[in-house]
Amino acid sequence: MVSSINNIMFNLDMLNKRSEKNTYGLSSGDALQYGSDNSKQYNEILSVKNNVKSYTSILDKIQLSGAYNDTSDSAVSNMKNSVKSVQSLVLEALNGTNNSDTKEIIAANIESKKETIFNLVNSSVNGQYVFSGKNTDSASFEKDAVSGKINYTGSYDNKTLNVEDKTYATQGVNGIELLYTPSQSAEVGSSLTFSTNERILDKDGNEYGLVDTTGLGDYGLFLNGDSSNTNVASLPITVNSDGTYTANSITTALESKTSIFDTLDQIINALRQQDSSGNAITEDAANQILSNSLEKIGSAYDNVNLNHAILGTRTSYIDNYEQITEAKLTNFNILYETYAGADLTALAIESQSLQNTYTALYSTINKINNLSLVDYLK
Repeated sequence: MVSSINNIMFNLDMLNKRSEKNTYGLSSGDALQYGSDNSKQYNEILSVKNNVKSYTSILDKIQLSGAYNDTSDSAVSNMKNSVKSVQSLVLEALNGTNNSDTKEIIAANIESKKETIFNLVNSSVNGQYVFSGKNTDSASFEKDAVSGKINYTGSYDNKTLNVEDKTYATQGVNGIELLYTPSQSAEVGSSLTFSTNERILDKDGNEYGLVDTTGLGDYGLFLNGDSSNTNVASLPITVNSDGTYTANSITTALESKTSIFDTLDQIINALRQQDSSGNAITEDAANQILSNSLEKIGSAYDNVNLNHAILGTRTSYIDNYEQITEAKLTNFNILYETYAGADLTALAIESQSLQNTYTALYSTINKINNLSLVDYLK
């Protein structure tokens, strides 16, 4: 009899534990109360949960990038309109029927377009400058307070966006890509002619600067304009009569690039019959500059147009990953519910079964309690 009571109490304890798990599952909707309940299933739940968390974060970043991409696209579109307008204004100035007053009006209009482009290329959204490459916390272009010269101050590396596990997509275009037009390129062993206003870059986006190594006109071309680096041109670098420089027998492929802002400055000065220092020049010389600048501004427009297409391709690539990520996240959520969600129908059936078992067990206990002491001792 004592043995029977011990068995009954043991079964009652097991029944209580099972009832506790059943009640937890029905109230919480979770398949497991503790990881030890089923270690294999618990590990599967954790793995899927981590994937849900990871892809939720990726999707949030992709969706937040929408404003960045839209701002970039709108700004480049408006830049194209401004550059196209400058082309028309230069053609008007070259008409030959314009007097100095009319050309001054044209110059003022182009100055306005220049300011518009400057503001557009420094567009920002949510505290991020969209054309600064990776340096999104600082303006893309800065204007010298004294000379008024505008230079790119952002990064040569583009911003990237996490679009998949261990996968990053290039986002946007930087100011060098957008507003610096290739002037001349040179392969290893050949020569490169450039002006001090141009940026000299290699295929990886590294910049090279002209340095007078002795202070006596002994120029070299060094990475980041630092003479402690290796000179990539054979000495001496030639100083040409027009103020340009020629680097001979270069040891790395290089390309010179001209800023649209420098081209606009040349146009504005020519319309006012001035050189870059403000000295007067002849009308013929001014017209020659305008004629040359017309080709440059056309190349600048083509470059902005090309980069608008590149921007669209990069944005489309990110948009495609948004759809892929949404689909994956949906599947992982379904999988999570499959692993982690309780089977409420099965739990309800089990709950009813537990109630029946409780009823039978307490009935047995009640009968034992009604036995006489003599019967109990037997």
